[in-house]
Formats: sequence, C-alpha cells, structure tokens
Amino acid sequence: MASSSAKKGRASPSRRSSRPPRRTEAQRPRVLFLASQLPFPADSGGAIKTLSVIDYLRRTHDVRLIAFSRTALTPGQERWAKEVDARTVILDRKRGALSLVKSYISRVPMSIERTRSPEMAKMVAESIREGAPDAVFVDGWLMAQYLPHDYKGLRILHEHNAEHELWERQAELESGPRKPLAAREAARVKKYEADVLAKFDVIFAVSEDDRRSLQQIGGDPASIRLLPNIPDGALLDAPAPAFDATQPMILYLATLSWQPNIEGVERFVSSVFPLVRKRAPDARLIIAGRGASPALQKRVEATESAEFAGGIDDPESLYGTARIFVDATHSGGGTRLKVLNALARGVPVVASWQAAAGLDIVPGEHLIVARNDQAMAEAIAHLMRDPVRWKVLSQNGRALIRARYVAEVAFRALDEVLSKTPARG
Repeated sequence: MASSSAKKGRASPSRRSSRPPRRTEAQRPRVLFLASQLPFPADSGGAIKTLSVIDYLRRTHDVRLIAFSRTALTPGQERWAKEVDARTVILDRKRGALSLVKSYISRVPMSIERTRSPEMAKMVAESIREGAPDAVFVDGWLMAQYLPHDYKGLRILHEHNAEHELWERQAELESGPRKPLAAREAARVKKYEADVLAKFDVIFAVSEDDRRSLQQIGGDPASIRLLPNIPDGALLDAPAPAFDATQPMILYLATLSWQPNIEGVERFVSSVFPLVRKRAPDARLIIAGRGASPALQKRVEATESAEFAGGIDDPESLYGTARIFVDATHSGGGTRLKVLNALARGVPVVASWQAAAGLDIVPGEHLIVARNDQAMAEAIAHLMRDPVRWKVLSQNGRALIRARYVAEVAFRALDEVLSKTPARG
C-alpha cells in the first residue's frame, strides 16, 4: 500500500455555531475521492476522465484520493501519489468462473464481487473519520460499496457509463451459451445500479442519453446532473493540422482491452476496411493502443495494408500523419474520449452512430456519422480525396471542443454542487 505525505494543517473554528464555518485559504473544502483505478498515468478513457476531475477539484478543494492499483506503484506513480495525497490498495482479480460463482453466492454482480476488499473498506472508513471530508466523490459504481452508510456529508456518484446498458448491449452481441449468461448479468447489474443510485445526493452522468437511462431505472431526475467527458487539453495547444501533411492513413487509437473497443476493431477490419480499399487502394490502417490480446493483434496484422502499433506513449506522430480517425463500435456506452481527443487534435472523425452517441455534435458539421458499414466505407473514401471538406471538419471539430468540452465549461455543474456544501470544520 502506498500512502501520501502527512495531511495539511487546517484551521478549526474557535466555537460552535449554527452557521457553517467560514472557509479560509488554510481551510478549503475537503473532498474524499474514491476511484477503482489509479488514474496516473492516464492511459485509458476512464483514467483520463478521472484525472481531469481530480485536477479540476484540486484548484479549489483539498482532495484525498483512495484508489485500487493492480500492482505496486512505480517510482513515477509514487511521486504523483505523494503530490496529490493519494493512497492505494493493490487488487487484481481476473474474470472467470470462480468469480462468477462467488458473485452468485454473495448476490452481487461479478464486477462488484471482483472489487470487494476489506482493506479498502477500512482505509475509506479511517480516512473519513480522521479527515472529516465535506464531500465524498465516488468515481464509478464499483466504488459505491465503500461509502459508509452513516456518512453525513455530501454524497456524489460519478457514472462513467450507464453500466446496465453496457451489459445489455453486450448481451445482444453474444451468441451460444454466453448469451443467456450475459443477459442474466445485465439484469443483475441493472438492479444493483438502481439500488446504488438511491444512496447518493448527486449523480453525475456523462451525457443526456445516460442521464435518461439512469432515470429510467429509478434515478431521481432532480439529482442527476451532467459532467461531460473532456479530451486531453494539450491537444488543443498543438498546431492545426494540414491536409497536405497527412497520409492516406486511417487511425484507431484506444484501450484495446475494453470489449466495445475490441468489437469495434474487429468490425472495422473485417467489414469496413475491405470496402474502403476497393474505393481507395492506397488507404492504410493503423490500430494503436494498450491491452490488445494476441488474437486481436494477429487479426490486424493479417489484414492487408493494416498495421498494429501497440501502446503509444506519445500519439502526436500518429495524429500528425493520420487523415481520418475512425470508430466503428456498435456497443459500449457513455461518450468516447478517443473521439473527443481526435476532434481536439483536428483529425476528422468518421464514426458509427453508437460511437457518436451522447456527444453534443451536428452530424456532417463536426464529424461524419455513418448509418452502416457501407456508408462508413464510402464516407472514408470520399474524405480521403476531399481537402476542402477535410479542412472544414478539422476546424469545426476543434471549435466544438473549445466551446463545450473544456473543464471550465464542462465541469460547471460540479462547481455548483460543491459551492453549496458548507465546510465541516
């Protein structure tokens, strides 16, 4: 277990009164942040969102992070944990038949069973008792089990996705004996998620679609707010791309251990890219990202004019030469950070309607939304040869991000919620 440096000193009120204590620079509001993964380095969509919220909160709040880590921290992670006041619990349980059986015995979804930890429960309880946080920010449904029932401060739940929808969509894609198992798990997740929502004062969804979905399973409409995903802000600082500097290259950059991304890659490689090549024979495809299975890697490498680039520490070399970013997934939920990142960098995006779902975009103005595989292939082939439309999409995508998907705009609802929370002294 890694722990941070000693707690900062805080002024305490000299006497009790009915009024909330006056906040001073030495006594900023305190937030306990619970995350299912250490978000540093931010090498996945979920980690990027978690880190962006933590960085935003730390501007005006004292934040302590408690998170799971799959392995002992690296020296770089240790330094970061000390800087941001982070503590971790090591937990790395694989999915499998044993986890599923245990989850049926304990009557919780398998994902919840896999993240059960007495050590985490103890650490959270001690941190609340010692630090008296004004709010607990629970980053994802997996960590809701660690919020003590008797906690009296503000309870905030951040839903990266409407989890039950992820499972329902996955169940639709499954076949054979896995299909009824996935359908049953989706039902268990739906019930558990509905029960969790009732335990929080404020629930943040990442899109209007997710907000409606959470309301449909019983979430209080007055309690559900929006906290949109935002891309890496550094991408907006890079120079605007130029069509002539790009190559006839299609890019897909994502975490390749996440099932919806795997499904999207397999669909594009098998059903879309061959159609693109018939219309644009010089088109190339690069698949990049961490976590790919050997089978997925081989599938990409066996495809003519396709390349598997693996994990990329600095994607600028890919963003700078790619002419089009693509996302062909038909599953998943929330909003796609990979799509937001591409828009922020100015790489025109062609996406399935599922990949564009939840984003505040105008199809054809900010990105191209394809209704099926044939339409996606045609859109890519045409955009490869149309520098005028390419430039319009590139400029409009970046303008959209600057207007709606930067922290100062996207996280205003978080400010509104926390500004009404009195310091507990």
